[in-house]
Amino acid sequence: MNDLKPATSYRSTSLHEAVKLRLDEPSSFSQTVPPQTIPEFFKESCEKYSDLPALVWETPGSGNDGWTTLTYGEYQERVEQAALILLSVGVEERSSVGILAFNCPEWFFAEFGALRAGAVVAGVYPSNSAEAVHHVLATGESSVCVVDDAQQMAKLRAIKERLPRLKAVIQLHGPFEAFVDHEPGYFSWQKLQEQTFSSELKEELLARESRIRANECAMLIFTSGTVGMPKAVMISHDNLVFDTKSAAAHMQDIQVGKESFVSYLPLSHVAAQIFDVFLGLSHAGCVTFADKDALKGTLIKTFRKARPTKMFGVPRVFEKLQERLVAAEAKARPYSRLLLARARAAVAEHQTTLMAGKSPSIYGSAKYWLASRVVKPIREMIGLDNCRVFFTGGAPTSEELKQFFLGLDIALGECYGMSETSGAITLNVDISNLYSAGKACEGVTLKIHEPDCNGQGEILMRGRLVFMGYLGLPEKTDEAVKEDGWLHSGDLGYIDPKGNLIISGRLKELIITAGGENIPPVHIEELIKKELPCVSNVLLIGDHRKYLTVLLSLKTKCDPKTGIPLDALREETIEWLRELGIHETRLSELLNIPADLQLPNDTAALAATLEITAVPKLLEAIEEGIKRANKYAISNAQKVQKFALIAHEFSVATGELGPTLKIRRNIVHAKYAKVIERLYK
Repeated sequence: MNDLKPATSYRSTSLHEAVKLRLDEPSSFSQTVPPQTIPEFFKESCEKYSDLPALVWETPGSGNDGWTTLTYGEYQERVEQAALILLSVGVEERSSVGILAFNCPEWFFAEFGALRAGAVVAGVYPSNSAEAVHHVLATGESSVCVVDDAQQMAKLRAIKERLPRLKAVIQLHGPFEAFVDHEPGYFSWQKLQEQTFSSELKEELLARESRIRANECAMLIFTSGTVGMPKAVMISHDNLVFDTKSAAAHMQDIQVGKESFVSYLPLSHVAAQIFDVFLGLSHAGCVTFADKDALKGTLIKTFRKARPTKMFGVPRVFEKLQERLVAAEAKARPYSRLLLARARAAVAEHQTTLMAGKSPSIYGSAKYWLASRVVKPIREMIGLDNCRVFFTGGAPTSEELKQFFLGLDIALGECYGMSETSGAITLNVDISNLYSAGKACEGVTLKIHEPDCNGQGEILMRGRLVFMGYLGLPEKTDEAVKEDGWLHSGDLGYIDPKGNLIISGRLKELIITAGGENIPPVHIEELIKKELPCVSNVLLIGDHRKYLTVLLSLKTKCDPKTGIPLDALREETIEWLRELGIHETRLSELLNIPADLQLPNDTAALAATLEITAVPKLLEAIEEGIKRANKYAISNAQKVQKFALIAHEFSVATGELGPTLKIRRNIVHAKYAKVIERLYK
């Protein structure tokens, strides 16, 4: 505990300044977790579980049936090799190593290798433009950048001249352009692996590792901000290790050495870091890597291989699984569909009874026993039959989605956290309800700032997992974390009598109408989605306006390679339309717009949206659905008065969704400003 770097403040905005740690927190748990560097934590796990499988990935034509497995002992060796590789190309102490790649074992090797070499890890979303990549590497003072493939290397080639501190770019996977391994500063991972490392370099690695302290910055997480370039959240070694141990202590039914995870969400996001990289280590779990097309349809293949025991997914991931299951069910015979619907209802009823703390009747238990055997093959089909824990977070999860999976014996437990809290701070693990994000993890203190008459206000949190600061932004840091250590989340919520945290929305997303009424948009958006199963995206408008309106997009298929929305409607949309006596199967036919919008062309999409003349029966049905949703409004000011349809679904490829699949509200507002203005004329 005494072996920390001298520090004068609990906050820092420089990679070269350490922070004081709040070791005197009243939490008894905090007292039991001494500060530890990530390389120490990594070494401890690898040596303790050296013979257990750590990482699995697909290697067509080699390995065991086309899959390669590394033990924890071999994992440790690969990380040492990665650290020496980074030293050999000139990584600087306290600089960052940018990693611009999809999830793969080399991501993990480069991460722990960079940390052992005394550097800081800065993950970059693979979808980032060259300019956005430049922002990360320039802000993070990167001396080395590791890239996935030739496509990502092209981004670095375009910006490297403007990054004087960047000494080396390393490409992981081929094919390689001619300049790689021939021009100074451009390397292939394979060639660097072939070199023999000198004893001097190995001594330098040990010397650097001995200088690392737990209260120094270990990682930069770039928040996917909707305004301007993202801020770099500085997370210390202690932040990450403490959050991992806090979350692990809060979980139930951990089987050390027998847990299985699938890595598929972006590793530049803190949730994937904690869940894939660090909880995997703490549980001696085995992490299987999905391929690049995981979120475009191949994830189930990896689930079938890995049979994960724990899963974390943003709501959109579970929505995609739901869409696939609904589409498969639509093709089944009427009798099978009826049987499945009844089985799902019986399973959901049983789970709801247990959540309420009641004992099911003998009849109810027998009904569940039979029904669970009907739904089990579905879980087997998607590779989730061994999964005991399902977490969701990062965006609001609709009640309809939770109920759908509850009918498959899958209870989705929400968790809550931010980049600024180094990961999760609440987990709904015992699932006594479906409305909350659960109780605070060990070592975390929560409170509601200036609660209103309903107990609702801004969520504040405090503990050793609160971040160091925003790199280079002292004023923004002071706004977020006060002198007393309380982090102001910017999220609205309240704590129920049992200690569960319920999230209401974002303060910044709060709509304040012209009449001065404060309206959290997510609740109203979810009500409309529930009434209109054909709708994919709902965006509430009304800030400083006289009344509320919504932008709606209908559910369509998307291109599995590019993620661009297609003209073909999804099966559940077609089925919903048939019930209205509408038989169109394409969005262009339904809205009378061009079939090819040349996406991601914003101009064409906006022009088509302004020209929509939808089938009258569709407009009537949407209007009726909004009227039904309005019945649940708390006041007249919270009722939606008008709507406009958008010419395509929101997606990452077309810019309305960010890398973590959250709606980028400001982007949508700007893109469809003309459509919005028409709603107020």
